[in-house]
Formats: sequence, C-alpha cells, structure tokens
Amino acid sequence: MKNKRLLTLIGSVCLMIVLVALPFMTACAPEEVAPPAPPAPPAPPAPPAPPTIKIGALLSLTGPDASAGGQQLDGYEMAVEDVNKDGGVYVKEFDKKIPLELIALDMETNAEKAVARAETLYAEHDVVACVGSMLIGATAHIFEKNKVPVLVMANAISALHGRGYKYWFSTCPKNPDFAKAVISFLDSIPEDIRPTKVAIFEEQTDWVLEYTIYFKKEAAARGYDIVSYGKYAMLAKDLSPLILEAKAAGGEVVIGNPTTPDAITLLKQMKELDYNPKAVVIMRAAVDVSWGPAAGAIGDYVISPDEFHYALDFPGVDELNAKCQAKFGELAQSHTGPSYASIQVIADAIERAGTLDRDKIRDAIAATDMITVGGPVKFAENGALIEPAILMSQWQSGVKELVWPEKWMTKPLIYPLPEWSER
Repeated sequence: MKNKRLLTLIGSVCLMIVLVALPFMTACAPEEVAPPAPPAPPAPPAPPAPPTIKIGALLSLTGPDASAGGQQLDGYEMAVEDVNKDGGVYVKEFDKKIPLELIALDMETNAEKAVARAETLYAEHDVVACVGSMLIGATAHIFEKNKVPVLVMANAISALHGRGYKYWFSTCPKNPDFAKAVISFLDSIPEDIRPTKVAIFEEQTDWVLEYTIYFKKEAAARGYDIVSYGKYAMLAKDLSPLILEAKAAGGEVVIGNPTTPDAITLLKQMKELDYNPKAVVIMRAAVDVSWGPAAGAIGDYVISPDEFHYALDFPGVDELNAKCQAKFGELAQSHTGPSYASIQVIADAIERAGTLDRDKIRDAIAATDMITVGGPVKFAENGALIEPAILMSQWQSGVKELVWPEKWMTKPLIYPLPEWSER
C-alpha cells in the first residue's frame, strides 16, 4: 500500500513539473524555417524589333496641287531625317530606338487615286500611322476601317470631324477657324476704311462649299454684306461673267479658294475688266511658294490665310529655316512647317505609347499636348486641333509678308490695293 501511494505521489509531482516547464520548452524550441523559394525565372527577352517604323504619307506630287505636295514631302523627309539622326524613336516594347521609314505615295491630285493609295499603305506596306494633306480627306473612311491613325494638314474640311472617326486627327485649322480668322482680320482694318461688301468666287468642290457656308454665317453675324456670289468649276477658262457681276455689285473685298491656275486667270481677267476691289483674300493658291514666280507682278498685294510662316518664333523654327536654306536655298515654306510638325507629333506619340500597336499609338496621339514648329498641338475629342494659330500674309514685291496678327507681323498691310492702272 505504501509503495502504491509513493508511486502516485511521484507521478503527480512529475506531471506538475512537466506542466510548469512546458511553456518554457515551447518558447525555447527553434522556429521552423521555411524552405527557400525557387529562383524567379529569367525575364523573357524583348521581341525582335522591326528594322524600321513605317509611316505612310499621302500627298499630291503631280497635278494642280503638286507644288504644295513638294513642300509637304520636304517637311516630312526633313523631320524623319532629324528623328533618325539620334537612332530613331525609342520603343519600350523592344527596348531600343528604331528609325522611321517614310513611305510616300502620290495621290496625283485625284480623290479616287487617294482612296486606292490609302488601301495600299495598309495592305502592302503595313504602316503603323499615316500623314497627308488636301485630298487625303477622301480617305478618312479607309483609315477608319483599317484602324490606322492618320494625321492630316492642309485639309480644312470640318465635317470629317463630325462623323465619329477615332483615327482621324488634324494639325491644321478647319473651315470654321479660317472663316472667323478672315473676318477678324477684316475687322482689324480701321472702321472708316474697312471693306464691308464682299464678292465670293466659289469653286465647286466640297471643302470650298463648306468654307463658304461658314464664311457667310460669320460675315452676316459681324455686319458684312455678300453682294456677289459666283460659282465656277475648277480650271475654268472664263471667269469674266462672275467678275463683271462682282464689279457691278460694288464688291470691295474678293474672297476665294482657287487653285493657282484659277487664281491667275481670276486676276488677269480682273485686270482686263478693270475691277479694283480694296482687298483680294485668296486661300490655297496664294499660300504656296510658287505663287510669287507663277503670278508675277499680278500676284502682288494678294492676301492669304495661312497656318505657318518662317518668321514664327516657336521652338525649332530657326533650325528648320537653316535646314531649308541649306537644302533648297530658301526659308521654310507654308506647307513645309506643318508637315514637319506632323512627324514630330507621330514620333512623340509612338514613344509615349511604347509600342507599335496602332490602337495604342492612336490613343497616344489623342492625348498629345506639345509644342511643335507650327505651335501648340492638342486635340479635341473629335480629333480637331484646339485653338489653331491662323495667320494672314500678303504678297509684297514678290515676298510673302505676315500682316496679321500684329504680334507676328513682318510688314504692315498694304490697303487699299493700288488700282490696276497705278501698278
């Protein structure tokens, strides 16, 4: 019995010792160490980069718009050359700079050929973006269908921006902008000598018809009278009936958007018929550098709405002028600056997109906010340029001078025009 009690006592004491020591034993036990994580797999190498980034260009190198097309090609090529001097555009997807390759196709100043060339740029050349001018407006639906972002200049049609296109962007003013600018320019002439009676010479093409609608609306709102409204087909041989109508109605300012041949015909027949308006405002023909030598003395004093001039003080204009002087013996022309700016915008967008995916490039273009040689570029939701800079130039002794707005003026406006008999 005594032995049994002794064993029970000893067991109880041992149990108590274990219970008291257990927490200390647990605390002192070594922590369980997790096995090391397996090494991360190496990052996949960047995909092989294409040799070039293909940028399409649609412009007229032949036909009535050939002179402008030549200037535009010069601007595109110089911009590509400048981008490629540093190796091209850095594309994060490939972790390297890739040079630009310009693929320029001639529209031949023909809308149907423009459409065919737009398809060619996509199907045969696989361009990631496109630039272009003038009749490129006929191709907007092609680029939209193929989802190729396109950046246009020298194309004033506003209606294209109202069709819900997502891939259509413009670095140039539109017809409503030009109409307001021309009226604002006329408003800047002192009131006591300001012309108020307007004679319109309207070429029967879509963009000119649209311009006339906006011009007439703006003119009526600001107290100008349309006293003559003549219509003609491109490359008309005889404009004398329209001129005589404008003269009889007392038209003080002539408004038109003719090609260079039509503008020369208009002025020659105005001289023959001794029609002496106070001002002649011609968009399109008189913008072109060929106007001076083509029109000669008869082209002096013509005023033209413009979107670029070599005297502008935006970053890069001096350098562009120097390049043009070295290459062509002249300063940058009206179409050269905006085309150069188009490549600036696309190169910037590709770098920000970090890929050659067209949709992402499109989104990057839409988010553009930069200063180019042509001025600030920021797009509205419909792809139109916000607050475009519009200039008014006048040909004086064969030189195109800036006459408005005053902050960029290179020479004062000559107004009213000398009569034909005094020239």
